[in-house]
Formats: sequence, structure tokens, C-alpha cells
Amino acid sequence: MKILSSSKFFKSIVVLLVLEAGWIALTGRYPMAFDEDFHFGLIKLYAHHISPFWDAHPAGGDAFGALTRDPSYLYHYLMSFPYRLISVFTDSQTVQILILRALNIALFASSLPLFRRLLLKTGASRAMVHLSLLVFVLVPIVPLLAAQINYDNLIMPLTALALLLALRLKSRVLRKSFDLPALMQLLLVCLLASLVKYAFLPVFAVIVGFMAFHCLRTYDSWRRFGSALKVGWRKLGSWQHWLLIASVIVGTGLFIERYEVNLVRYHTPVADCAQVLSYAQCQHYAPWIRDYNLEQSKGPVINTSPLSYSYHEWFYGIWLRTFFAVDGPASNFETRGPLVVPGLGAVVLTIASGVALLFTARRLWRRYNAPALWLFSLASLCYIAALWLSEYQLFVQTGQPVAINGRYLLPVLSLGLSAVGLAVNELLQQRHRLKLAFAGFVLVCFIWGGGALTYILRSSDYWYWPNPAVKTANHTVKRVLGPITPGYDKPTQFIRYQP
Repeated sequence: MKILSSSKFFKSIVVLLVLEAGWIALTGRYPMAFDEDFHFGLIKLYAHHISPFWDAHPAGGDAFGALTRDPSYLYHYLMSFPYRLISVFTDSQTVQILILRALNIALFASSLPLFRRLLLKTGASRAMVHLSLLVFVLVPIVPLLAAQINYDNLIMPLTALALLLALRLKSRVLRKSFDLPALMQLLLVCLLASLVKYAFLPVFAVIVGFMAFHCLRTYDSWRRFGSALKVGWRKLGSWQHWLLIASVIVGTGLFIERYEVNLVRYHTPVADCAQVLSYAQCQHYAPWIRDYNLEQSKGPVINTSPLSYSYHEWFYGIWLRTFFAVDGPASNFETRGPLVVPGLGAVVLTIASGVALLFTARRLWRRYNAPALWLFSLASLCYIAALWLSEYQLFVQTGQPVAINGRYLLPVLSLGLSAVGLAVNELLQQRHRLKLAFAGFVLVCFIWGGGALTYILRSSDYWYWPNPAVKTANHTVKRVLGPITPGYDKPTQFIRYQP
């Protein structure tokens, strides 16, 4: 257990993720599946614009939807600056793509130390946290996402940082030592994360509710809380604090400029393309025209039962697209099913973890840091509920199970894996051999075909960059590991339909 608890073991997990994602980034031709051409195209568009704001819909911007009102723009604007620098030295798109992919790997990898600190706040042992993160980086969708140019790679560290700052501020509130700079840091991170991806809003709402509850519980009334704020304000004096205030004001202004204006003008925080642009413009925006065409061709009789949708479509779709491999638009998003051991092992783990959580929930809240568990649980549940509702509404609208993707769960997946570890540890208690057997089972399931191996073993030559060394490296791995990996010879196993 000392090895598992060591900082070297954790660093090896980070290195493993970088190696996995690096292999895929150097292997997969552009554009890869997760909207990489969309994100890269938008980065290039912002690179020719000094401001993140637009006076009018830009020429050549139809493929990006209503970007003048899109609240999820900050990633593209920020990434436009390294792109501007890269383009000074090379006009090779391949080089530009590879460098931007490397930056995205770094962004995703930076979330691991933050999630480590966050999970340790529960009171879990280092060994437990490290094992949870090891399983996390061996989930096939994790290195596949990290290897691509995608705004999810920035939302990962921001989510972890926001939750970490919330717990830090809560601990100071309980000591009745209100830290106004800490509150501003938390608010700034949440505001910026909401402008990276609107899907962060449920987590933001949970954090606001969490802090409001603990502030009222500690100070008894809003008047006492206001007095504490005044004391905190008087303590501000350094230029760093005033800079933080200015940053929060700017962040709030940016948040209002998108979300509040959208609410007033379009009665929704995220405006539909057709509310802002014409059909002639929106038809070039792939997600919108997909949903529009499906809605037009929808059959008259569709079972829209939420339970039926969840059982037959949502759970299956989330599982499939967490453990599958997929190419980009050049092959019409050719999809290959999960490998047997990690795919079915995850199903067994999910069922076992549900049972463990059911029997140990009360004990977990007594033994571990209850506020941290409440924050993680509420943030995860609200995030997943909002995701499910959004995708269910699309199903009702189009009649098809569209936009169901396992990668959307990654911001809260490590929290769930840690909760599973705590529950199993509590359920088995002093049965050390059973604990080791369970941990061994989980690791074998995710190592034996998990991580980047799913992509490598499922990929085809036309998924790769046109480079002999790339093909040779992947062929070698397939030749050595393919024959000993169950399901290797059945690439379409578990696939009911093309996503």
C-alpha cells in the first residue's frame, strides 16, 4: 500500500495519461471525432479577431452556429493566442494541429493533481484516491478526448478547481473567518468555467447553494453574513486583492453579456441557432441541421417514455461511447465497439458499486467528510440530471437518441469512482483479501484492453496520419496484444446502430 500512496505512483498516473493521449494524438489524422474541426475552425476564426465579441455574424461563420450569442466561447478565444503564435513560425496545418493537441493534453493532465487534492478532501486514503484516478485514466474515452482539440479539456481542470475552492471557502466560513478574496476566486473560476462550456451551469448552481447553506448556517442571518463581508472588505488592501476584484467584475460582465442578454432577448440562456440566424445560415451548422432534418422526418408514433428512453437508449449510449473507439468525419465517424473485458467489466463494476453504495451510504457520511461528500454528490447528480434532460428533450424533438456521449460525464466521473472505492472499502471493512481481489479485478478489467489500447486495437489504417512510422507502431501493438485480447476479432460487437 505504501507504493500506491506514494507521490511517485501518482506521477506515474499522470505520465500514463500523457503517453496514452500522446500516442493517439500522434496517430489519429485530423479531424478526429469529437468536433475537432469545429473547435479548430473556431480557434482560427477568433485568431483574426482581437476581441471575443462580434458586431455582426462574421463571414465564414455559418458552420459555427450563432457564435455571436454562443456562451461557450472562452476556450476558443484563449486558444486562438497560441495558434496566432504558432502560425507565425509555420503554416503547416499538421504541425499546428499537433501542437494544439499537445496543449490540450496538458490541459487535461493538469486536472489530475486538482482532482487528487479534491478527492483527498473526503478523508479517503491516498492509495484509494490514486487507484480511483488510475482507473479513470484507463477509461477508453479519457485519453481519446485528451488527445483532441476540444473545450472539454479546459472544463476538466476548471471543474476540479471550482469544487476545491468551494471546500476551502467552506472551511474558512465554518471558522467564522470569512475570506473575501477566496470568495472572489471561487466566483471568478465559476464565471469563467461557465463561459468555457454552458454545461458547467448546474455545477455552478450547486456551488452557490452549497456556499449559501453554510454561510447561513454559520452566521444565522443575512445581516451577520453582511457584517462578515464588511470585515473582509476592510481587510483588502494589497493590489492583488484589487486586481481580483477587477477580474470578478470583468467576469461578471462577460457572464451577463451572454447569459443574461440571451435570457432577456431569447428567453433562454443558450439561444437556438434559428433564433439568431436564418435557416440558410443555420443549415451549415452540423448539430442544428441534423436535429432539424430528424425532426422533419420523425415518425408519427414514438415511445417518449422517460423510463423507456433511459433504459433502452441513454444508459446504453453512455456505456457504448465511454468504452468505444471512433474515427472522424473522413470515414463518416466509423465506430468500433468496446472490447469485452473493459466493457463488460464496467457493467459489473457499476452494479457492484450500486449495491455497495446502497448498503454503506449512512456509514460513509459518518466516517468521511460529510460536506465534501454532499458537494460531490449534489454536483454530480445535478450535472447528470441536466445532461439527461437535455438529451431527452432532443430525443422527444427528433425521435432519435442523438448527442448521447460518455465524454460528457468526465467532469464528474472521477468523483463517482472515488465514491465507489469508499463504498467498497466500507462494505468489506476488515476483509483485506476481498479488497485486494476486488481492486485486482477492476485493474485487470481496465488494463486488459482499456485506455488507449481500445483505440489502438480497434483502429484501421485510414484512421491514421499518412505516415509509415505511425502505421508500423500501431500494427506492432495489434500484432502483439490483439490475439490475447478478448473481442479483438469482433470490431462491431455491442453496436446496435451507428452513433
